[in-house]
Amino acid sequence: MADPKTIGALSTSVTSLPPNKHYILTHDEKGRSIVHSSPPQLYHGRGGVGGMARSFATSTVPAALQSDKDITSYLSQEGPTSHKATDIVIPPSAGNGSNLVVVDMAPGGQSQMHKTVSMDYSICVIGHVRMELDGGEMLDLRPGDHVIQRGTMHKWYNGSRTEPARFVAVTLPCEPFEIPGTGKMLAKEHLEGSGAPQEDGSNL
Repeated sequence: MADPKTIGALSTSVTSLPPNKHYILTHDEKGRSIVHSSPPQLYHGRGGVGGMARSFATSTVPAALQSDKDITSYLSQEGPTSHKATDIVIPPSAGNGSNLVVVDMAPGGQSQMHKTVSMDYSICVIGHVRMELDGGEMLDLRPGDHVIQRGTMHKWYNGSRTEPARFVAVTLPCEPFEIPGTGKMLAKEHLEGSGAPQEDGSNL
């Protein structure tokens, strides 16, 4: 899960961006493709920073879709794949599944520097998203640009101080591996104090 200090309360919007729609598809009793539901996105967010909404999640890969049990789990009020859960990566205890998230960033918003035990596909869809790596590189992403994130330490920024931004990410758990030159195995880490500045002068 994200650092609890950065999660914030549930909301249907955390910036001025219009809510995006997501459609969960299934089959009817005759085997025809239909829309099961289109629930509103619920963001865990903080004012002046932004937030993350889980758009869908599965407990396993390959996913178990029989009898729509994946949908039932997602729409539930609790559990590792619930739409209200805050994990960036589905925990191993839940079965190492997939996670689809939408991240909205307020103007000037930024995340903590962090890494997860995962393979992430992150796609900028609105605005100017920046990613800083702990090796010193800074990536500038515009709509359509994307990052293949392989367990590296990184930090997200909104590249604009006047307009919100959005990116979409799919996270998949990866096998822990030894990080070159460190003698340490990849592990989840959030660097407290590396995030957005707060009114009291501290950083998330």
